[in-house]
Amino acid sequence: MGVLRMKRLKPPEIKRFGNIVALTFFDRMLDAQTRRLSGMLGRAIAEAGGRVRLLLSVASAVPSGSPEAVFDNLQFLKINADHIDRIAIVGRHPTQRTYVGLFGLFSGIEIEYFEAAEMSDAVRWLQGQTLKLR
Repeated sequence: MGVLRMKRLKPPEIKRFGNIVALTFFDRMLDAQTRRLSGMLGRAIAEAGGRVRLLLSVASAVPSGSPEAVFDNLQFLKINADHIDRIAIVGRHPTQRTYVGLFGLFSGIEIEYFEAAEMSDAVRWLQGQTLKLR
């Protein structure tokens, strides 16, 4: 019999630019990835002085099947919600816009969804600039 090998988990990517924290999120994460990302975000929040604005890029090519799956994988945001002023989520699938809207209603965090081609608009929105209606 062959040896079963566990695939090494791709580490989450996180960068901080002042009070803006940019991270890549995989919409199908394992618990270990979620815990690691939560810890990384907590450290970035502390380094930024306790309040951040989050640029969240969804890296998965295939969207998760349900809003519940998205909510489960956004657990790391719920844990740190008291320290997040707003979140710009950059995705690749129209259904993600609906899921993000629902998450915003339940989390109490100001959230906006942007398509991948709108990355610069997402950053401007995080910086507090007013955007044209999309």
